[in-house]
Formats: sequence, structure tokens, C-alpha cells
Amino acid sequence: MTRFRLTFVLMAFAILSSGIAVPEDQNTPKGGTIIGDIQDTTLLENYLGGVRVVCVNADGAEFETQSDKNGHFERAGLPAGQYVVNIYKPGYQDRLGKLVSVIDDGQHYVPLTMNISKNPDDNSNRGGVLRFWAYNRAKSGGPMEGLEIIITGTVGVDPPVVTGISGAHGLYRSDKLPPGTYIVTLIKNDYSLVCPMTVQASRITDARVFLPIPDKNTDANVPQTQESEWSNVKNVIHGRVLVMDPSHALLSDVKVVIEDANRIVFSDTTNADGEYECRGLSAGRYLISLHKEGYIEKEGMPLIVMNNGNHALGVTEEGMFVSYAVVADGSTFKLTHGMRKQ
Repeated sequence: MTRFRLTFVLMAFAILSSGIAVPEDQNTPKGGTIIGDIQDTTLLENYLGGVRVVCVNADGAEFETQSDKNGHFERAGLPAGQYVVNIYKPGYQDRLGKLVSVIDDGQHYVPLTMNISKNPDDNSNRGGVLRFWAYNRAKSGGPMEGLEIIITGTVGVDPPVVTGISGAHGLYRSDKLPPGTYIVTLIKNDYSLVCPMTVQASRITDARVFLPIPDKNTDANVPQTQESEWSNVKNVIHGRVLVMDPSHALLSDVKVVIEDANRIVFSDTTNADGEYECRGLSAGRYLISLHKEGYIEKEGMPLIVMNNGNHALGVTEEGMFVSYAVVADGSTFKLTHGMRKQ
């Protein structure tokens, strides 16, 4: 017996000395983790506990967890791959189809929101909120104070007009706006942007804007669009259209029309990847319209095209759906539009 034990010890020592790898648990992939926080879309933006969270992989396997009282959830040990995250809670509308790519040992943060189930007695005329954060690209993304904001309604004989100034933290908020579509103009010195925003009853629509403008009003503030060497530049729009739901699926066959004050300058449909491209636009003001059967049309959305642009703007609804976004880089403008199903 003693001889057998000695032989076993010597064999084990020989294996280790020869450098032969011995499998260990820590070398086995432990999967990835999806974590997130869940809020409602009311004006209070309450965190929601007791939400059932179901992560479904490409094979149909389901991995469940539940949010805690602070709305936080975490599901570890997910095999690498593509997942769809669905969330459920009594009294709230289901959120289905949020896509997440999971990698081994990765942590993937997924913020989610839920709408309260509609009550027939709800008053649809309750006001909503437009909220803005302004940042200064000239100060490495610092907050921008003193951005002038003009909010103009598009419906009615005498549509509402609201004006305000962003505060010390770059924040401005307008409450109790009637539901509907608004044209928002953002101005700082001689630089201006225009964007469409939609107000929904008892909900918040957010916008984040980045402008490349120094704080002080000096000659350096004159936008580069005024420089003579840019006077003949022709600009390019690269656009894409996606669905305003958790899947953010790209929409093909959307009719896109761009017009100036006098005529239609572009008309085409999005390709299989939900994309379109318009070349040769001079600096100026344009209107963009989107049409697709089964979706709510978007009519006359404003766009200011400027030569040598250097700004970014993003508008989200319900805390997670992109409604409109633009990134300007020189003569190239990248636009993203969201469309809701009817």
C-alpha cells in the first residue's frame, strides 16, 4: 500500500514538472452578466421593484430574475450570445424585445422603462415635460450655461411658445406642456440648432445637445459656416430610420422626402438596412418627412444644415427610445429617426 501511494505521488510530481496543463475551474468561461435599473415613464420616474426580467437566448432558453425595491436587477451566468430581454409587472405594459449581446465575463448595463397600463378614466390632456441638458464641446463636455431655448407648438390657431435659459448645470426643463409636436430652437451666440420633439401626457422627453462654443462672446464664436472658403461646400446626409420599441429594428422602405422653402430636393426610400443618403445640400434650412404604412408619419421635421458643422443632438422618449438624433462632422451629417407603430 505504501509503495502504491509513493508511485502516485511521483506520477503527480512528474505531470506538474513537465508543464502539462491540468484543467481548472477558473479556466472555464463563467458566462456574462446583464444588469440594469427599471423606472416608470411618469414625471416622477419612479424605480420599480418586483419586475419580472426574462432573458431569452437564440435557442429559446430563458433565464429569469427580478428587480429589487430600488428597481435594480442582475442576472449572471449567461452563456455568450444574443439575448432578448423582456420585462413584466402587473399594472404596467410589457416591454418586449430589448436586444443585448453577451460576452463571457462581460457586464452589460441595460436601463429599462415601463409605461403604466392605460386606464379608460385617464385624462389624456395632462401635460408632459421637455427636458434639456446642454454641454460645451469647447470645454471637453462641460455643462453649458446660458443656452437660449425656444419651444414652439405646431398645432392650433395660437400655438404655445415657451422660452428659457439653461442653468449652471446646463439643465433646462419645461413642465405641463400640452401633448403634441413641438419645434425647439437652441441658440448660443451665433450658433443655432432646430429639432422636433414630441410631448406625451404625463411623460418626459429628453434632449442632450453638444455645441462647440466658447463661453465668452468673442470673434471666435462666429460659426465657421460664415467663412468664405466654405461658401461652396456641398453637404451629405447619412440617415437611418428605426422602430421606437425595445428592438430598435431598422426600417426599410420608408419614404424620405427633404425639401427647402421652394421645392423637394430629395425623395427616396430607405434600403434593407434602414438607411438613406442625400448628397449635394447647400447650407440652409430644410424639412424632412417620413412615411411608411403601419407607422405614424413624421411630417416637416426641421433641419439646419451648416457648412463645417461640429455639434451633436439626441432626443429620447420614455427614457430609452431614440426619436431624433444628429451628429455633424464637417460637411457630413449623420441622422437617426425613430418611428412608432400605429
